This record gives sequence, structure tokens and C-alpha cells, in this order.
Amino acid sequence: MDSRFRGNDDGGRDSPRFRGDADCLSLQLDSPTSASEVTIMLGDLVERWRIQAMRALQGWATEKRTLRGLPVTLVNTRPDIDSELVFKRLDAALALIQQYRPATFAQLLQDFSRIQVVRYPCRAAFYPDSRTCLVELTFSVNPEFTEAQIASSIVHEGMHAHVFAMGKSDPTGRPDEERLCRQAELEFGLAIPDGEAIVRRATESLQLDDEDVAPVIDWQQAQQAIAEVDARATSRGREDGNQSSRS
Repeated sequence: MDSRFRGNDDGGRDSPRFRGDADCLSLQLDSPTSASEVTIMLGDLVERWRIQAMRALQGWATEKRTLRGLPVTLVNTRPDIDSELVFKRLDAALALIQQYRPATFAQLLQDFSRIQVVRYPCRAAFYPDSRTCLVELTFSVNPEFTEAQIASSIVHEGMHAHVFAMGKSDPTGRPDEERLCRQAELEFGLAIPDGEAIVRRATESLQLDDEDVAPVIDWQQAQQAIAEVDARATSRGREDGNQSSRS
């Protein structure tokens, strides 16, 4: 499901048992301390290190460009994905919207502050607070999906952005808003050549009931699944690299 999601980053760096920053970390233990408490505290420390390492990786892996008037930020945390291919396919997707739905494209320029390509649990999303359209990293380069399907997801999120810009976004009316987005996808699919897959998906979604057209997602479980997939991909990349160096 393409979804709207208000993210909140836990930026707090202090806890009752932890004080530190990126350069200096210290673990403070109260005495007496049980083995289970130590395990919990160490787990918390490792998790904080992991978050700091991920933020550093994202900073290193970030590239910014402007495509057809839209600022684009790519956070490529997957060494097996070619950043140039991401930008190429995203530009082609935007070109389709610009050519076949020029009014929609003009509206995107007004309602989006930027597009961000990043690992995410679904194809695309819209963050109202920053007016950011997210496009999922692996979706953007998956050969099973066409540039038109990428464009369709951007059109979908563009409708979320437009509803928000008009001040009509209502959490209690999510199914109705989701149907507006699917209708925008349907119209886009009908306007472009070879848009059958887009039309079919949008039509099927429009026939769903309220619960299914706007399902509730377990974000924690989805993020865990992403982490496991990325770990396997990174491991395969290292194995391929080792085999190449031995050849």
C-alpha cells in the first residue's frame, strides 16, 4: 500500500542509565545491578551505536540532485544498487507524468518540497510535516516494475500532498482519501501507453472495503523485515566480492 506516514525520529540521547554523544559514550551502573539489568543496558547501548552508525552511513550514502524542477535526495544504503540507475529511472518516471499529465506534474512542483529515495516498507509515502514524497529504493530499480509504475506511485502520493495542501486531510477519512489517490492512479494509467498494470491495480484497489483500502501497517515488523533482507543482500555482495578477488 502506498501510505501517508508521520515519522518521528527518537533523537533523545540521554536516558536514566545512558549519557553520551557520538564521540564519547559511557555506561553508568547503579549498584547493586542484576545480570538481567546489565543485559538490558548493554542491549540499549548496542542499539544506540547501531543507530549512530546508520546515521553516519546515511550521511555518507546521500546524494542530492534536481530532476525536472524537483529536488531529489537519494539515500543509497545498498552497495548492490547503482545510484545512477535510481536517478535515471526516477527521471523517466517524472517525464511520463510531465508529458501525459502536465497539470498533475505542475501540482507536484507546488505540493512536494522534495522527493527522497530511501529504504522503506512500502512503494512510496508522503510525509505531511516536511511535504516530502518518499520513493522506496529497491522499488525504484526493480526490473519487475516499469518507470510508469514508479510514476503512478508518485501520482498517488501527489494526491495525498494536494489534499494536505488544501487543508482537507482528515485521519478519520483515510479510506476516502486513499480512494482519491487510487482514482488519480487510474486516470494516469488510462492516459499513458501500456498502462494496463496500473489501471488493473487501481481498479482492484477501488473495489476494496474501507479496512482493506487503507490497512493498518505494523511498521516495526516491516522495518525488521527490511533489515533482514538488506543484511542478506550485503552478505551476498561480500561473498561475490571475495569470489571475484580470488578469480
